[in-house]
Amino acid sequence: MSCFRRGVSAATSLAAVLACADCSGGGGGGTSTPTPPPPVVVTRTFPANVAVAAGGGTAWDIIGVKTTLTGQFESGGGNLYDTLRVDVTFSQDVANALPLPGQPLSGLNQLGISIGLDTDGNPNTGTYESCSGNPGSLPFEYKTDQGNDPNRLSDGNYTIIGPSGPIYVGSSNPAAEAQTSVAGATISVQFFLGSLGVADGSAVPKIGIAVSAANGAENGTTDCVPTSYIEILTDGS
Repeated sequence: MSCFRRGVSAATSLAAVLACADCSGGGGGGTSTPTPPPPVVVTRTFPANVAVAAGGGTAWDIIGVKTTLTGQFESGGGNLYDTLRVDVTFSQDVANALPLPGQPLSGLNQLGISIGLDTDGNPNTGTYESCSGNPGSLPFEYKTDQGNDPNRLSDGNYTIIGPSGPIYVGSSNPAAEAQTSVAGATISVQFFLGSLGVADGSAVPKIGIAVSAANGAENGTTDCVPTSYIEILTDGS
């Protein structure tokens, strides 16, 4: 993971948990339908125009990160929240900045992002670096490939890398990939928590997040957030 750099934050968080409710039809025997929990949203903003492209090219500049936990009941494992979406907003339009599906990160103006995921909520355990620059700070168990380990996947998603390498290698399998979409200045990446080993039952998952941006084939980091603290926590704590 590119070493993370920089960040000042302001927080807006929502954390609420509702138990699954049984909804029965009137009359005879009804069927039980789970009620989705309310989304848990955490937003952090960062100062603009501080990114640096040491080797030239575009200085991709992160100005915001939003995490959203939802329950879509894909796992069938009794977990209230099973999906995490991370929206990364830049000061620039990034609609055409990522490499094409199936292609590697190249040149000096393409954008690669790597998201660190601290799945155990413990800042003292992990494999991959934080942005903070603290010596020995390795809080993240997983990260997303920025586009060269291997390339951007043929379905437009990115590989999730764990302590032993990619968690999945093979034909398209979105549930085990960092599902990626782009609109304007924002890149949205969605994770199925079951693929990351997160199973918290009725609790709101406390997952730590950090994001780095890089440009081109040399993978020079242009920006990294947060730095004044180690990670953005999805439960808002």
